[in-house]
Amino acid sequence: FSGFGAAALAAAYDFSPHHRILDVAGGTGSFLVAVLRRYPALKGTLFELPGACNVARKKLAKEAEADRIAVVEGDVFKDPLPAGHDALIVANTAHVFSARHNIELMKKMREGVESGARLLLVDLWTNPVHSEPLAAALMSGTFLLTSGEGQAYSEQEADAWLVQTGWRKLALKPLAGPSSL
Repeated sequence: FSGFGAAALAAAYDFSPHHRILDVAGGTGSFLVAVLRRYPALKGTLFELPGACNVARKKLAKEAEADRIAVVEGDVFKDPLPAGHDALIVANTAHVFSARHNIELMKKMREGVESGARLLLVDLWTNPVHSEPLAAALMSGTFLLTSGEGQAYSEQEADAWLVQTGWRKLALKPLAGPSSL
């Protein structure tokens, strides 16, 4: 599910000004690996729940980029985020959480980074009435059933979260399929 979006993110965003990338709730590291593969000077950290970290360690050990990736176990709502990163990736995660939880996470991320850090939100952002792109709209119900609280959110909802949490939107870029950055 994430392979095409991960490759598209690495190609669509210029990571060259950055030094350390934090992949927040990054699953098994697909997005982080794609970025590090394209930018060999970067280092990254995967921050995820313990069970996912166990799977990620096995998967990442086989990657050429393994020596540039730290895997840190934690809960995004209970534990401090690893410090020292100038770019944060939150991919395919907003749709898992409620709006309230997304705002809480964005505040926490803003407080944990220096001025000038970039937050890259990759998800299935929809139009204001949640009807387009069609794939995102159709999957929205699945997100609610799977996570118990999530859905596909509109770009405008995400814009409001950014304002509320001290971030500033720079751009919206389409990625692969219904995903955008």
